[in-house]
Amino acid sequence: MRRWMRRKQPSANAWLGMLFLICLFFFSARNLFSEDRVFSETENRYLEQMPILRLSELMDGRFMTSFEKYQTDQFFSRDSWIEFRSVTDRFLGKNESGGVYLGKDGQLYEKPEELRAQVWKNLDAIKKFAGNHSDKRIYLLLAPGAAGVKPEGLPPFAPVADQAEQLRQIHAYINGAVQEISVYETLREHREEYLYYRTDHHWTTLGAWYAFVQAEQVMELEETSGMEVYPVTNRFQGTLASRSGYRVSSDTISVFWPEEEERLVVTYVEEQKKSASLYASKKLETRDQYGVFLNGNHPVVKIRTMAEGERTLLILKDSYANCFVPFLTSHFREIVLVDPRYYYGNVDVLMEEQEFTDILFLYNLNTFLEDDVLHFVLEGPEESDQGSVKEISCFKRNFWII
Repeated sequence: MRRWMRRKQPSANAWLGMLFLICLFFFSARNLFSEDRVFSETENRYLEQMPILRLSELMDGRFMTSFEKYQTDQFFSRDSWIEFRSVTDRFLGKNESGGVYLGKDGQLYEKPEELRAQVWKNLDAIKKFAGNHSDKRIYLLLAPGAAGVKPEGLPPFAPVADQAEQLRQIHAYINGAVQEISVYETLREHREEYLYYRTDHHWTTLGAWYAFVQAEQVMELEETSGMEVYPVTNRFQGTLASRSGYRVSSDTISVFWPEEEERLVVTYVEEQKKSASLYASKKLETRDQYGVFLNGNHPVVKIRTMAEGERTLLILKDSYANCFVPFLTSHFREIVLVDPRYYYGNVDVLMEEQEFTDILFLYNLNTFLEDDVLHFVLEGPEESDQGSVKEISCFKRNFWII
């Protein structure tokens, strides 16, 4: 009798299996009834949406890949789970979370990307574009990240790509097709200064200033007398802190203000809005405080200035350019910024509509290495693979806002 009762008692494995099923049912139910989010303010990016079921994508596996990303992005209480993971990782001695390293100096470092075949495709498009517009002054500025400028701040044995070597390879491939504005050595010399935010992948206004000093020489601009910056917030927690869940000291955002007041008009073309300032103070009340520069990212922004002279500038860029532009407004009569991640047109059409004397490609190196859309904007859809063109709008919707 006792043997029969012992056999009827659930074993530890049975209890564990029951617990697993309960958890599986609970999480599935929560995910099923949770409303999908379009944008994550914590991570400052658009989240994957439910993919459309198509037979061709189901057969080749693309649907399941998209569905897995959708499930990951829309998992309930995602932000809390990210923070919980970072706490447990630190307890276990790990110094990396979500592609972000916790540095020895209390700074967060974005993991540098590897060189991919796509990079050479974009560089080929730039070289061809430069050849088609040989009457323009064309420049390329690729800004390394904090991990590239100050690798000694990384945790011991952190496996990261050498950004200095990547820049050398890109320089050799460009081979003089455009004028390069090399800022690596300058930033390296000032690496102990506040060049990058602790919690964010962007460079600070000071870092952008040192890069601008180099740009002045290459672009043959009149020398700027000096830089005055004014702090506008000391509560900035950027995308690296959000993505990793690490909590480090908040950053200070400062803005450049010229000695003589400038009059200008900033037009956000697609949104059909205008402003008399390069800075959007309302952004300081949101989580995306870096958006104080040019009100964040937009497909096309036109800046009309009162600068003397007839030089006009087209910038193809990522968000590293947003805090760089204020240094340029006293040198160019008009500046047009195009962000290829959100721009669906062809740059050649834009150039036919108005005349530019100078063209600048300005990117954070990591963003440039990940970019899959720049060549579309430079070449136009008629020269690009049509199958890829069909995917570009979906890709841009889910691209990180950086």
